[in-house]
Amino acid sequence: MNKNDEIEVKIELMLALKCKLEKIKQWNAETFPDATPEGQLAKLDEEFGELDEAKTMEEREKELADIFIVLGGLLRWGSRLANYVLNSLLETMPTEILEKLLKAIDAKMEVNEERTRKGLWKKQPDGSYHH
Repeated sequence: MNKNDEIEVKIELMLALKCKLEKIKQWNAETFPDATPEGQLAKLDEEFGELDEAKTMEEREKELADIFIVLGGLLRWGSRLANYVLNSLLETMPTEILEKLLKAIDAKMEVNEERTRKGLWKKQPDGSYHH
């Protein structure tokens, strides 16, 4: 694949991610109507901690997906921090990792949507939600 083709693929993947984040933002608003930016930031901090503790590549991919899902939720409030973190992570992300990330987000959102159907989300004292 030449450089131009690779750039086109990455742009397509980034557009796909943007669409996913928009859907996550809507899901977050519907699922957690009383969520707050502070609660989402607490959850983001927790997810970065879990990424740091991940031992395998598979665990890291799942935790990175969780981070992007939380960032998608933060977009509800037009969070500059969420946009900055998203852009910073994506700026240096290789295309193959972006492809894996999109799949990991899909897989994790299937799990999250099932938890939503089962009513498993519980609000925590810090404003974040856990299952």
